[in-house]
Amino acid sequence: MIGDVYEPLSAYRDVFREKFARLAREKFSEFVARSGIDICACRAQAAEARKLQKEFAGAKAKKNLFGWLAALGYVAAAVFVALIFFDENRDGAKTDVFVTGAIAGIALSIPAGIAAGRAARHARSLKEKLDKALADAWNLMEPLNSLYSWDVTVKLIEATVPRLAFDPFFTAKRLADLKRLYGWDDGFNDGKSIVFAQSGVINGNPFLFGEYLEMEWGTETYHGSLDISWTEFETDERGNRRRVTRHETLHASVTKPKPEYSRRKVLVYGNDAAPNLSFSRKPSGFDDNDLFDGIRKRWRIGKLKRFSRNLKDESNFTMMSNHEFEAWFNAVDRDNEVEFRLLFTALAQTQMMALMKDTTTGFGDDFTFRKVRKINLVGARHLDDAEIDTDPKHFRHWDIDAARANFLRFNEKYFRDAYFALAPLLAIPLYQQTRPHEEIWKGVVDGNGASFWEHEAIANYYGEKRFAHPACITRNILKTRLASRADGVSEVEVVAHGFRGEKRIDREEVFGGDGKWHWVPVEWIEYLPVEKTTGMTVCESSSGRSAELDGRFGKTGSAVFRRSIYSFLGR
Repeated sequence: MIGDVYEPLSAYRDVFREKFARLAREKFSEFVARSGIDICACRAQAAEARKLQKEFAGAKAKKNLFGWLAALGYVAAAVFVALIFFDENRDGAKTDVFVTGAIAGIALSIPAGIAAGRAARHARSLKEKLDKALADAWNLMEPLNSLYSWDVTVKLIEATVPRLAFDPFFTAKRLADLKRLYGWDDGFNDGKSIVFAQSGVINGNPFLFGEYLEMEWGTETYHGSLDISWTEFETDERGNRRRVTRHETLHASVTKPKPEYSRRKVLVYGNDAAPNLSFSRKPSGFDDNDLFDGIRKRWRIGKLKRFSRNLKDESNFTMMSNHEFEAWFNAVDRDNEVEFRLLFTALAQTQMMALMKDTTTGFGDDFTFRKVRKINLVGARHLDDAEIDTDPKHFRHWDIDAARANFLRFNEKYFRDAYFALAPLLAIPLYQQTRPHEEIWKGVVDGNGASFWEHEAIANYYGEKRFAHPACITRNILKTRLASRADGVSEVEVVAHGFRGEKRIDREEVFGGDGKWHWVPVEWIEYLPVEKTTGMTVCESSSGRSAELDGRFGKTGSAVFRRSIYSFLGR
């Protein structure tokens, strides 16, 4: 019988880490066996390519060295020749030095130039050999590279942690159920464009990893200057009065709005447990290895005790007996004490503390946790830095040994990053013990179109430039809307929201040394919104890539197959 994961830290350290690594090694060996590649031939070809890479790098370095020496010689010769003709104060000794310098420069530049030309020809020859060697290496590895798929990593995770299951793609029905049954609000997506989405379940309860591009208004400071001059009269030490001209550069600056873009990741989780509870917490900043950590914790505990005893405000916060947990987790804005205690039992507190304190196996207290009734939002610093897109390009390589190392390294890191993002949820036993009332997460892929999360992810996979307005000078937030759907094919409109720039000039009044006010011009950019709409066709296939769909969409150069979804750009 499959058990729930109530102790996520020790389960990963003692069981899952090694199990996943073993399964990853076995999966790569399976791919190699299925591909039928000649490992010895691949290694020999890769060794030849690496040898040529080293020789080519050496030839380039030699070419650059001789090139710099030749340039130095030419410059030195030119300088000394110029001195011979234009130095009016030269004498015989100086002339001899200048002539010697010019001859030395020419003597250096000519052989160095010849050597640089010879090295350049050798480098070109090596580059041709290297390109051919790499092409041959890629050809030998193609049977293996073609076997990688988008779901390799998540299938390994499913085999490691049986309570986790991932979807081929995030369907519109699943998104609708997330809204209807758990209260998810699409307002989260305002001003954001989804770059990647990966949905799944923990014991039947839905979770969703999302990576998004967000635009927020920031500011930029622009600077300008104005040169002024004026005439003054001054008296010298002899008492003579004379007129002098003064000069000054006046400076001014203005601060104006500017769009700023950032990529972030979030984990969304729906669960019926504690349906009336909301709270939020952020990393505590505590470190058990810090000498002052104990003082800071005692100060926070004292602050929480005073807050708990305060009966004059509207908060119902009542401090739990585990003061250390309260100090670390610090969810003081919780609005239902009974449900908070049902959620954070003694076991949950112990496991959450283990997660927050450990920085060797996991990532320590680097996560934010926000619960809004049935929706949980988890963010983590390590997740923001993680690669959660399982594009097969991560595994493809021309060197069999490098391919194996990359495959194992990427998958093991992906598992650790994803697991410890989920770990705060796994640490709460009630979440795993609570099953959804409806079996909403079974058999909902076939016959269902992808959600707009996937549509935006596909558009971003093509790249912003494919959709940007010609006048746009910033990044673009790509939003999509479903125009029509018939016979399993969706027509989607991709709207790129960006900004064009208009040069403006402000004049700031600055007081000068001449005793007058001056208007200093400052140029700045005003960002004005622009948008462009592009058509995109999408067709889902839960069974994976097929010859029928390849024939249907593969003829256009703008077609891609991504995570069981075909797409191509239209107008």
